[in-house]
Amino acid sequence: MNPEGNVAKTSVADARDAGGWIARTRRLFVSDSEVGRSFAALAENLDSLGRSTGSVVITGPQRGVGRTTVCIGLGAALAAAGKQVAVLDCNLDRPHLHLCFDRPNFIGLTSALEGGRDLENYGFDAAPNLRIIPSGPVSRISWTLANLPKLVGAVRALEEKRDVVLLDAPVADEVLAAPNLWSSFGGVLLVVHAASTPKGVARGFTDALLDARVNLFGVVLNGHV
Repeated sequence: MNPEGNVAKTSVADARDAGGWIARTRRLFVSDSEVGRSFAALAENLDSLGRSTGSVVITGPQRGVGRTTVCIGLGAALAAAGKQVAVLDCNLDRPHLHLCFDRPNFIGLTSALEGGRDLENYGFDAAPNLRIIPSGPVSRISWTLANLPKLVGAVRALEEKRDVVLLDAPVADEVLAAPNLWSSFGGVLLVVHAASTPKGVARGFTDALLDARVNLFGVVLNGHV
């Protein structure tokens, strides 16, 4: 990741062996661990772009590559560096950001969109400077809501209160299928997994995002030591 906007790889130590969602999440907040240092380097790389990142869509070519892990780890690193950060769960088909913190999913993104309220009020603080906003109750109706311009407006309002908003987004196929929605945000980070993402798939989605003129901040290589 660099100021010229070229695609680069940032290695992030895999946290999948931590023994469940809660234990894995706790590891992401240990700044002097290998995982913590990896995410701190990723945060520095993002900051090296030399411009306001605003909202960052974090996606991947497939499920299980660690999109949520990257959202939390990067969010924790940015928050520790003094940035005001929000992480927003946009996975309305399989939300699990709330599970990482052992929280219910009674309210969140869908609640804010349906009620026309401020997203900031539908989350909780996971650490100083770090606000976590779950998906909220999900249904076919709420999935339709997420594709409406009101999502963009809600995120823009959140950006006024936060230095960085990290969107835990659906897989890259869905991001590419809604270019008018996702291109409204600051840029995209593509997460690939060293053990499970074939090189051809990673390159194919990278090229597809670039061809779609998405502002691609970079590629995060997860699960690589």
